Amino acid sequence: MDNMIVIDNLNFKYDNNIVFKNLSLSIKKGSFTTILGNNGCGKSTLVRLLTGLEKANSIFIDGVFLSDDSISSIRKKMSVVFENPDNCLISETVIEDLCFPLENLNYSSDYIYSRVNEISSYLGINHLLQKNPHELSGGEKQLVSLGCALVTKPDLLILDEALSMIDDVSKKNILHLLKRINNDFNTTILNITHDVEESIYGSDILILDHGVLVHDSKDNVYKQEKLLKKNGFDLPFMVNLSNKLSYYDMLDDVIFDMDEMVDLLWK
Repeated sequence: MDNMIVIDNLNFKYDNNIVFKNLSLSIKKGSFTTILGNNGCGKSTLVRLLTGLEKANSIFIDGVFLSDDSISSIRKKMSVVFENPDNCLISETVIEDLCFPLENLNYSSDYIYSRVNEISSYLGINHLLQKNPHELSGGEKQLVSLGCALVTKPDLLILDEALSMIDDVSKKNILHLLKRINNDFNTTILNITHDVEESIYGSDILILDHGVLVHDSKDNVYKQEKLLKKNGFDLPFMVNLSNKLSYYDMLDDVIFDMDEMVDLLWK
C-alpha cells in the first residue's frame, strides 16, 4: 500500500518555540488514522503544515512534494473539516454551501446539482438542503460541513478536532459514517483529536507529543496502557470494559461496539 502522507525529519518552530524536531511519519492510502494529542502538542500546527498554510521542506502528499508550485493541485485532493462548523457555513441555505466548493472548481451546473444530491443522500441530509445552516443543531451543522468536504471527492480527508463541539450521540453517528466513507470510497482519513474515545473507529493510532511516540494499529496501542497514561490518556471505555470481561473469561477479544457487546453477552 502506498503512502498518502510522508513527513521526513520535519523541524518546525515559532520564533524560539520548537514545535517539531526530527518528526517523521507516514500515513497509508486508504487508512483511517487517529492522531491523539493534548493541547499544545502541535496538532493544529500539523494541520497548517499539511495544508500548506505553514511551510516545511519535508512533506509529501500522495507522492508529491508539498511546495508553492504544487500546493494548488494538492489541495484539490484534500478536504479539511474544522472544529467550528459555523466558520465554513457562509450561505443562506445548506444547498448553496454544498454547491460552493464545486462552483469554485468551475464544474457545470448539471454536475454540481447531481453531485450535491448524491452526497446529500449518502449523508442523509436531503431534508436540510433548503434550511439556513445557522438554524441547524450542532450535529446537523457538522454533517453539512462534512458534506462540503466530501462533495469534491477528496482522496484525503483531515478532521481537525472536528467533533469536539457536538454531543456524544451525534459524534458516534458521524464516526460510524466516517468509517463507512473510509470503507466505501477508500478515502484516507486523518482524525486529529484529543478524545481517545474517537480512536476506536479508526485502524491506526499516532500519539503526538512534540514528536511521534507511537504509530501502530489500535490493537497494539491499546495494549500499552502505561504509554497512554503517560501521555494523559485512559483506555477507551469499550477497551477497558472488554479487558475486565476478558479477565473473567466472558470475552476473548476486545469489542469496540456497545451493541455488539450486548448481543454477545446476551447469547
